[in-house]
Amino acid sequence: MAKKSGNSNVVQMKKKKRTLGILNVDFILLFTVLVLLVIGLTMLFSTSSAANMSSGRVYAPIAKQAAVAAIGLAFMFAISTFVDYKVLKKYSFAAYLAIGVLMILVAFIGMDSHGARRQIAVPFIGSLQPSEFSKYIMILTLATRLSVIKKGSLKTWKELLLNLAIVGGPVAICLLLQRHASAALVHLFVGGVMLVAAGADWGKLLPVGLVGGGAIGAIILATGFRMDRITGFLNKSADVQGNNWQATQAIYAVGSGGLFGLGLGNSRQKYSYLPEAENDYIFAIVGEELGFIGSVFIVLLFCIVIWRGITIALNCKDAFGTYTAFGITVLTGFQVAINMWVVLRLMPSTGMQLPLFSLGGSSMLVTLTGFGILLAISRENLKNKGK
Repeated sequence: MAKKSGNSNVVQMKKKKRTLGILNVDFILLFTVLVLLVIGLTMLFSTSSAANMSSGRVYAPIAKQAAVAAIGLAFMFAISTFVDYKVLKKYSFAAYLAIGVLMILVAFIGMDSHGARRQIAVPFIGSLQPSEFSKYIMILTLATRLSVIKKGSLKTWKELLLNLAIVGGPVAICLLLQRHASAALVHLFVGGVMLVAAGADWGKLLPVGLVGGGAIGAIILATGFRMDRITGFLNKSADVQGNNWQATQAIYAVGSGGLFGLGLGNSRQKYSYLPEAENDYIFAIVGEELGFIGSVFIVLLFCIVIWRGITIALNCKDAFGTYTAFGITVLTGFQVAINMWVVLRLMPSTGMQLPLFSLGGSSMLVTLTGFGILLAISRENLKNKGK
């Protein structure tokens, strides 16, 4: 009987271990991401419904975004539950080359939108923006390289330039072919921060960063509408009926929200006053409808995501996992900060989306997939901790 009881206990322990293997992820991060997603979709419906009321397509944007979010959630849960994130090392360079080719093709066969070609038509889906995927693939590729080099080797020009080439590829394509300065800035910033964290020599990295920043600045100066954004930012009271219209209306929206907001769905600025509010300026409608309290709550949720991401990176015993988690966290925090700063007129408009909130299938899909990778790393951390 004792032997049978012992076997029974072993079986129960094995079942319990298998169950924990599926659920063993950072639940604070998972719960926070899900809360942000629900709030984001709710705010997107509130914002986009006003813009599409005249056409009768009130539910079209949110239906499409929710469908993409469902696919993204499926990817997130599948990766966080079943995928060993280390396998991504094997395919990172191939993915890097593939996305680079696709980004080049987009410049020639892509869809025209707002005077640029950054998206490619995809049957049954509509469109994809390869630069959104490139951000995460660059992180994986750079993490792969950083995880195999010797400690201190980034202080040499040879190794530093090899890693900078990984960052510089998508930056060059975004700048020269797509005229996509904001995407170039994201690649440059995230890649640069990852290299600094890996021990790159500031004396060598700074000049290269200045050259990259100068190239982005040159593209901005050569593009009329981007220069108008900068002059409008520097002189906020000028041309409020023209180039400064969107930024001015965004501030009106945030200011009119007060402490508690006008209430969900009660925004006034979204009715033709704030053009395309469902994209880059959705946080303005958040401020108007949910007020200062609601806006701060959302900021705090994103801060929790950043905190958990950094914690996951620091607790990871594998160099590739550490750099990957850190890169994804920096990317998320940078995009959130830039988007909110633009809405609050703390910097010129850049066209940066707010993750999990702004309308955009590519951004939603890749953001949730990225969180899936982050959760998979946390799963491995917790498994190692339990050994």
